[in-house]
Amino acid sequence: MKEQEAINISIESEIKTIAEEIFRQFGLTKSEAIELFYRQVALTKNIPFIQENFNQETINAFEELEAKEDLTTYNNFAELRKDLGV
Repeated sequence: MKEQEAINISIESEIKTIAEEIFRQFGLTKSEAIELFYRQVALTKNIPFIQENFNQETINAFEELEAKEDLTTYNNFAELRKDLGV
């Protein structure tokens, strides 16, 4: 297993509560959600939600999501990781 580091953050209570409920709905822990953010930044070398910087693959994924056709769904983050082989 690769070396891991802990991080400490401070965030507004209301934002934390809302976000954690959304994470729960996706089957994510706080740690998994934060790791997803970090991994996306490392992969793209960019902040992942600045729309001007979406690549074509991401734009296509958004269009597929809006069309709600041929979507792969997962019951939890562990299933997604298994499917991705990580």
